[in-house]
Amino acid sequence: MTYGQYAPPKKPKTGLWITLVLVFVLIAGGVAFTGFVTPGFFKAKADTTSRATPEQLSQSFVNGVAEDRLSQLWCPIRSKRSYSFEQVMAATDGAQLGTPARQRAPQEYSATLNAGGQTVGIAMIPGEGGWCVRDAKIGGEPEPLPGIETKPSPRPDVKTGEEAGNKFVDAINARDIPAALSVLCEKVPDTTRDGVQQIIHGEGRYTVDNADVLTTAKQTILHLTGEVDGVRNPGRIETEDDAEGGPCVASFSPDSD
Repeated sequence: MTYGQYAPPKKPKTGLWITLVLVFVLIAGGVAFTGFVTPGFFKAKADTTSRATPEQLSQSFVNGVAEDRLSQLWCPIRSKRSYSFEQVMAATDGAQLGTPARQRAPQEYSATLNAGGQTVGIAMIPGEGGWCVRDAKIGGEPEPLPGIETKPSPRPDVKTGEEAGNKFVDAINARDIPAALSVLCEKVPDTTRDGVQQIIHGEGRYTVDNADVLTTAKQTILHLTGEVDGVRNPGRIETEDDAEGGPCVASFSPDSD
């Protein structure tokens, strides 16, 4: 160094290191927030498919409400009101398990969950590949079925269409699926058979107001009053009075006449 020349002092690097540390902390914090909170790519996916036991199914159902993924958890035939429930739950932020799964019938369990400020009860029965949800009821637990057998009982010995229609109504009110199916005509479409079971799963009740016997047409029309989920509507049954094997129910309209 030549005397008389000025050498500027070296600047300390402490400030640079502090800045780098702060930037790193901010970046790490942002990644952690977005990973765990926003899109949640660090979080484990909620299980919405397990249904080997009623306990697993009820938790999968709770998770499915939050994820809007319930399709794999329903039974192939389920209550009509469960479709309305699914639409209501689609607008909620999620659900929490209220009452754990508990047995209420020989082959049926129930549980409750809290969602959208409401208590919802679900009924679970064994199905293909595990347990499935057959009914969802807002405001309480569904009433258990007397049994889950769906094979029709032997055709009852009835003499008139009116008698067949009344036996059909009695079976629905008793929530007896085999007895209700046994009075249906053999050629009714599968949608009618499924619809009868949907009504029974959902606790519908009916009374026969009057019957019109159409002798020439060989059929009887029974006019009903039905109550489903607290709502009263007219209903209608038409029978085939000269069917092979005896009079039988040819059609059932659960909420219109």
